[in-house]
Amino acid sequence: TARNLEWAKSLGGSGDDYAMSVIQNNAGEYLIAGYTDSTDGDITANHGGPDYWVIKLDTDGSLLWEKCLGGSKTDEARSLKQTSDGGYLIGGYTCSDDGDVSGHIGTYDYWIVKLNSSGEILWNKCLGGSSWDYAVSAIETVDNGYFIGGFSKSRNGNVTGNHGGFDYWVVKLDSLGDLVFEKSLGGSKDEQLNSAIQTRDGGYLLIGSTKSNDGNVTGNHGGSDSWIVKLDSTGLIEWHKCFGGSSHEDAYSAVMSPTGGYAVAGSTYSTDGDVSENHGAYDYWLFSLNASG
Repeated sequence: TARNLEWAKSLGGSGDDYAMSVIQNNAGEYLIAGYTDSTDGDITANHGGPDYWVIKLDTDGSLLWEKCLGGSKTDEARSLKQTSDGGYLIGGYTCSDDGDVSGHIGTYDYWIVKLNSSGEILWNKCLGGSSWDYAVSAIETVDNGYFIGGFSKSRNGNVTGNHGGFDYWVVKLDSLGDLVFEKSLGGSKDEQLNSAIQTRDGGYLLIGSTKSNDGNVTGNHGGSDSWIVKLDSTGLIEWHKCFGGSSHEDAYSAVMSPTGGYAVAGSTYSTDGDVSENHGAYDYWLFSLNASG
């Protein structure tokens, strides 16, 4: 079929405006979440610094509404999902402690915002410790709770079990946003989670990278490897695997295959280990796994 442009829109103001997550809702409309430090153009009611910026477009790309969410410091939305009640879940991070942000713990916190279908805040939650906590993935779970993934350097507040540097830090919330469990996963060096999905068995698959070869991490091929972790529904590790070569890999996204395995997309700089060929510098790297990794 022909790939003809249907429409294109520029949205923003005179400052910096970043789109980080785009979805189509059940009505076929488009929602975009990201962040902006603009105070003009399409942006109204910025609270100061970068705010979460949420935009709703109709099927033709016309602006239906937009919302700035945040406080007087930096607030950056990274993940947007429609929820079963017709509202929306936003995951990201904040260093604000005013405006829409309540319960800031320290430095950057995970900031999870639940909106109704009109974009009004139903509840918001800060999670983290006194160091850097960056949420990048937020999903609704089959039990109508929420699962938040990111990476954290904290060792206090809500965060337990940090292995050193940044760890994957995952948080399970109930339907009201209250904490059910949290887990730090990693080794003595830095881990960076990029996305998380719920699996058919009610567990979770975590997708990102590691520089460690200790703690929870085994089999690192050198540099940074793609690190894929399978958790059960209670947050216990079922399996974890490093994929890559002697240089740098990162994994960004995964989908479940019809046969129960996974396809993982990322990048590689290697020409050895698990990497069969490289066309020069960083390549896209796609690999598939069976259900046991």
